[in-house]
Amino acid sequence: MSFGRNSLPAIVTALLALFFGLFGTWLVTRVGYLAVPSAVGLPYGLPGLRVTPVGETPWLFLLTDVGAALVLVAVVAGTRRGFWGTWGAFVLGTALAGLLRAAVSAISAEAGLGAYAGYLGGGLVAGLLWGIVLGWIAGLASLPRRRAVRVREGGHLPAGINSMG
Repeated sequence: MSFGRNSLPAIVTALLALFFGLFGTWLVTRVGYLAVPSAVGLPYGLPGLRVTPVGETPWLFLLTDVGAALVLVAVVAGTRRGFWGTWGAFVLGTALAGLLRAAVSAISAEAGLGAYAGYLGGGLVAGLLWGIVLGWIAGLASLPRRRAVRVREGGHLPAGINSMG
């Protein structure tokens, strides 16, 4: 097992987070109903890897998104359990990221205890939904790939392999 094969789901997850960091606002302007969760204070999409805040949002939200994206990638990188295990790890990672992002949103809104619980519940649900919707992509990256057939030194193919195929 090589490092590249084992880390492919984490690399794919990081690329998804980078996509949401670079093109997340473009996507929500093209598909308007994706903005509905954000309108009620829930985290939108996957946490994005970006270098500047979105619009007029404070730097704290940028740091939270980057931290949440790193949590997501770390959770996916920590699993080695095939398609379903990687999908489950992705769902867990997005749920944790949603909780982190919702907690920071609730703190910045100076929410009371009930609203704080609502933010956390909404962040958890939003993270779970985004994880279910997009987790299969990271799951596909964990599937075993076909290995190239190596010819033995004597020029003979392994048993059961046709040289004309």
